This record gives sequence, structure tokens and C-alpha cells, in this order.
Amino acid sequence: MRLHEVVDLATSDAPPDSNTVDEIVGRGRKVQRRRRAAFAGAGAAFAVVAVSAAVSVPSIFGGTGQSTVTPPAAAPGTVAVAPASWAFPEDPFTFTFDAYDAGRWHVQAPIVTSTAYQIASVYLDGRESNDRAATDEEVDAMNDKLEKLKNGEAVPETPTIYAYLVLYRPGAFDPAKLAGATALTVDGKKAYQTGGDGNGSMYRRALAWEYAPDAYAVLESHSSEEIDPSADEMQKIVAGLKPSSSPAKAKLPFELDYVPAGYQPVETGTNAMSGLNGIAAARDGDFGGAIFSNTPPATSGLVEPFGGADGEDLPGSFQIFVVPQTNSNQTTGNTTIKCGNGFCTHRSPDGKTSIQVASGGRLSDAEMTKVLKGLKLADVKKPSTWFDASDALK
Repeated sequence: MRLHEVVDLATSDAPPDSNTVDEIVGRGRKVQRRRRAAFAGAGAAFAVVAVSAAVSVPSIFGGTGQSTVTPPAAAPGTVAVAPASWAFPEDPFTFTFDAYDAGRWHVQAPIVTSTAYQIASVYLDGRESNDRAATDEEVDAMNDKLEKLKNGEAVPETPTIYAYLVLYRPGAFDPAKLAGATALTVDGKKAYQTGGDGNGSMYRRALAWEYAPDAYAVLESHSSEEIDPSADEMQKIVAGLKPSSSPAKAKLPFELDYVPAGYQPVETGTNAMSGLNGIAAARDGDFGGAIFSNTPPATSGLVEPFGGADGEDLPGSFQIFVVPQTNSNQTTGNTTIKCGNGFCTHRSPDGKTSIQVASGGRLSDAEMTKVLKGLKLADVKKPSTWFDASDALK
């Protein structure tokens, strides 16, 4: 499901004919996407709506090499502490870096893992990121602005950005597939930078750098202004990326005792839906999600996360979403499982949590029902009760 399709369906008066994210999106998120769509229609740029696919056309020259940074010597009488080194656990559903700040940049703790990468939301001082539902007051203000625009009045635009950091496992990212990139060295690391027009009126920049041998981190930015962030501003984020001193397994608020034959987990979301759809709604208060596929995507030669920036469904996949009932527009308000249009859904016993399996018709209702019946829900308000993703999704 592409994010622009989510917008189209969320802004339509008719109920959606089918599908995944749309069917669990509640009033708050529908309002959020109305807000984004309204801005886009008015000529302003809104983060998620305007996201363009990452470049993937082959051809770019090689890099400039990588230098070694020697840590400063310890002061006399002290013991030098070796900096943490990058770990690449056998379990890919593990977070190996932490939140950090770098000037105007604020990298959040990663919330998405996959068989090839981790993803974290990134914010920039002076720019708004629309990754949460709009309040009623914000919607009213937006409607007022739209009326002024219709009447030909000048309306100041709010500077916006949609940005995220992807940390790829060794061999997963292929910089040779970046089109029109400039090779450079940033903080002693081999790097590649691209920029250009995105969808709508957004401007896209990407900076990829080798944070460990054959392992790349990529900052992707979609901004309403070409000059901010600048190429130099993008590079300021590099030095702050450090390995976590205590890598942590990704947690999920559920575990399964049944997975359809041939399907494997490929992506997770902790306190978010899985993938870039989870990043696009990172502050919406969702609990967790996972994507399974019977045709697992390649874990090498990548230039963007699975499904691309538009969050398309993976071939042969199904998804699980666990979200607050306030984020769901499902009519079922109890534990009774209801199916239709390629998904099955029900609520937790207290009615406060919506649980959905969505496959776009790739699984039968009977199979999706079996998945739901075998899903054990933790206390969504107590992450200490949550399950390791690698164990929960077996």
C-alpha cells in the first residue's frame, strides 16, 4: 500500500474497498492525512505525502577511500576505555545504535528492524515533521488556511521535513546503484551524496556513508525547501553515529503460535507499524507490527528499505498491526474476529487494542483467522512484558 493511496482513501467520503493500513487507520490518523493532503493540494509540501522513491538507477563513480581515526591518548593516571565497536548480531531484529543529537539534527532511537537494516526517525530544528495525528485545533487552523488560499490570500507555509536514518547491515546497501551521486569523504568515512526534486514540491537529499567495513548508513531527507537542509547540514549527522554499548533485541507486544507455511518474518516495528509506514506515523502511539513474506526480499544490493519510500506491500506478504483502538476505524469492538477485503481484525478483551492481520487477498480468511487466534497479546502499556521479536515471530 502506497502512502499516497492511504491519503486518497483517508480523504474519501466513501469507505475503502480494501486493504491494509487504511482499515486500521482511525479518526486521528485520517485527520492527519487529510491535513497532509490538504497542504499538498494547496501547493504546500507535506512530509509523507510528498515522499519520493529513493534513487535506484545504476551508475556512479567510486569513492575516495576510508581513513582510520585514532582515539586521543588517555591522560596520565587514567585508563583508556576502548570505544564500543559495531556489532552485527546473528539475530537481525536487534537495535545496535541509540538516539543522538548532532547540531540541529535529532536522531531518535530506532524503531524498525528488518533482515537487512534498522530505521530511526530524524528531526531537524526549525522544521515540522508530520508523523503524528493532527489535533482538532490543528485541523481547524488548516481549514482556515485553506479558505484563505481559496480566496487568494497569502498564507505563510510551515517549513516541513520527513527524514529518517537507515542503518544497513554489511553488504546490504550498494552505493554503486545510486544515480548521480557525488563521492566524498565525511568525518574520514567514504560517503556518497545525492539531491534533487522529489514528489510534489518537496526536495530530496540523501547521504550514504560507510560507518563500518561494507556497512552503510543513509540519511534520507524530504524537505519543503531546497536550501534546508543543505548538503553541508546533512553531513553534520555523520560524526554522531556510534555503536550502542548495549545492543537490544527488538520487542513486540505480541507473539504467535501459528505462522502460515512458507512465510518468514522480514520486518518489524516496535511502538510503531513496521517499515517506513511506521516511521511516517512514528509519534502516533501504535504498539507494534510485523511483516512476513513467502518470497523474502533480497538482503543485498539495496538502495532503500523494503517496499520503497512509498511503503508498497512486499510480494507474497502479510502484515500484523497492533494499535490503540483510537487509531482504528474498525467497527468490531470486541474479541469477535471479522474478515473482509483481504484482512481480519478484532479487539483485545478490554476493547482498547485493535489487532489486525492483512494480506491483500494473499491469504485466505481462514488462514488469517488462525493467525489471530494464535496471537498472544502482552500488556501493551508495559513494554517489560513484551517479547523478543525473533522469538515472537517463529
